[in-house]
Amino acid sequence: MTTSHTGLARYLENKAAAIRATAAQRPVGADHREPIAARCVADDLTGVRKLRIRDWSLVSDSGPGIGGWGLGPSSPELLCGVVSTCLVHTYLICAANRGVPLDRVDVEVTASNNDARFYGVATDDPPTPFGFRATVRLTAPDATAEQVAGLHAYADESCPVMNVLRNPVEIELVVAPPGS
Repeated sequence: MTTSHTGLARYLENKAAAIRATAAQRPVGADHREPIAARCVADDLTGVRKLRIRDWSLVSDSGPGIGGWGLGPSSPELLCGVVSTCLVHTYLICAANRGVPLDRVDVEVTASNNDARFYGVATDDPPTPFGFRATVRLTAPDATAEQVAGLHAYADESCPVMNVLRNPVEIELVVAPPGS
């Protein structure tokens, strides 16, 4: 048992048990493949993008300079958010599996974005968000320096969303027939 100063250590113990149980129930890698999906609709005067993922709803919007209302984060901001949540989760999984006591995982992801092309303005910047930087702050007073270094190395190598950005995968755009 750790001497954690927060409830995160207890969470990590429960997470480790859940991971072990799931691995025992499904020992074949292919058994862990699952469909994932998100759906976004814009259909009203605001143009706000209403995002549904399972039972959760989020909104995305842009600022007034591009005709938005600022009612939610932009798509590039959501991308930074997704990188940060995935990176935090990767740290938690690794810490749970290795028994590393953590009190806090804090990841801030920043990037640059240039929408000049949407305004018909030339730019040398890439047409995508660029210059991503993930700043990680771990609070782990009961962990050794070696344990913390191992967490950093694992997260840097294994974070799925960071790896999609580093090694892009193909995405197919399918145009559905009208009325479908």
